This record gives sequence, C-alpha cells and structure tokens, in this order.
Amino acid sequence: MSFYFSKILWLIFNPFNVFIFNIFLTIILFYLRFKKLSKYIFLINFIFILLISFFPIGNYLIHKIEKEYHSYKSVPEHVDGILILGGATNPLIFKEYGQISLNGSAERLVESVEIIKNFKNSKVIFSGGSGIIKRPDLDHSQVAQYFYEKIGLDIDRFVFEDNSRNTYENILFSKKIANPKVNEKWILITSASHMKRAMLIAENQNWNIIPYAVDFKTLRKFKIRLNFRLLSNLNSFQEASHEWLGLIAYYLMGRTSKIF
Repeated sequence: MSFYFSKILWLIFNPFNVFIFNIFLTIILFYLRFKKLSKYIFLINFIFILLISFFPIGNYLIHKIEKEYHSYKSVPEHVDGILILGGATNPLIFKEYGQISLNGSAERLVESVEIIKNFKNSKVIFSGGSGIIKRPDLDHSQVAQYFYEKIGLDIDRFVFEDNSRNTYENILFSKKIANPKVNEKWILITSASHMKRAMLIAENQNWNIIPYAVDFKTLRKFKIRLNFRLLSNLNSFQEASHEWLGLIAYYLMGRTSKIF
C-alpha cells in the first residue's frame, strides 16, 4: 500500500504538476470572479518558476545531500559484499529493442565494474525491480544482468533481486539475501544524491554498510548564482524535490529515524 501511496504523493507534489495545477486553478478562479485571489496565486506561481529557472536552487538542494559523500570514495582492503541499487537503466527500451539502455545514472553500473573486479571473492547483489505500477515485467535487474554478461563478468557471483519497487524495498530485500554478519563489510553503490536515503534506511535496518557514492551532479564547491540554463535548473529542481520529499516521507512512515 505504501508503494502506491508514494506514487500518489509524488503525483501531487511533483513541482511541474503543482505549477500546472496552479495555472488551472487561477483560470477557474478568474472565471468564477475570484479575480483578486487568482492574481495572487498566479503571481506566486510566476515568482516560484522564475526563481527555480534562473537560479540553480535544485542543484543547491542536491549538493546539500551529496557533500556528505565527497570524502567517502575510499574502499577497505577487504570487502565481503557489494550492493548495487537499480535505477540506471531503461527497461522499456531494453525490452523493445534488446539493447542496453542507460540513463543519467549510468555510473551506478559503470563504476561498479571496477569494484566487482577488484574484490573477486565478494558477494554481489544487484537490487532493482520495476517501479512502474502496471508493468512489473520492466525491472532493472534484467538489463543489469545483460550489461554485466556483455562486459564479461562472472554472473554466477551475482544475485539479481528483482522484486523491490523502491529504495526501502531495495535495502530490505537485499539484507534478507545478504544475511550480513556483524563483522562483514558491505559496500553500497548508488547515486550520491540518492545515497542519504538508502543509508538512513540501512541504518534503521541495523545494517552497517559502507557508502560508495557515484553519479555526482554538483561540484565540491558550489554557489548559487544567476544563470540562464533554464531547462537544466528546472530539471535539477524536480530531481532534488524527489529526493527531499523521499527523505521526509520515509521519516514520516517510520522507515528512517531522521530526515537528514
């Protein structure tokens, strides 16, 4: 039930959806002769869009999450297991054309290859089912398996967990598979902006896991400055909203012990 609830929440609070809803609301209120109220809503909406378009507010919010992992790139000498989270592939395109299709988080797969090769005796779990409600067959694991096979890795080392539909289930199901002992060292590979949520879930599940962040979106030193990369700023704000809303929602649902 919480999976469907989270989808509904994102549908409601997606910044682009909020913007479109407010446009419709101002039109309705205007024709219902609430002209003053409609003007206020339009003005607020307009200022909001201007701010997130001309200032990299989204990148700033992403940077706030990523900066904790700027110094976490070191890997211990011994690693018992490697957990890679899905979300870097496009299962629909893969199913349509039979070719590997990667998205903007491709580093989750690409960067994991070297780690897997360096620790030949470690267990490897790739966790990624389908996050699409009506298409449970579109899981990320099938694409990942094809990817690792194609570059020549030993697939027998892998467990491809394909039932998880979100980050919470990624960690929950993977821990059951890993059954980690207290002294075991596991590495978690996922996007830097996604790492905080995953780590908080693991902490709540009493799984002491080492973060290996990839797919950084911002530089180490970041300043908010006016720029004209309007579409990029809008997309970044949407991505940042997704992560921050996820952090808040998981805390409210009791899946983590803190928001940040």
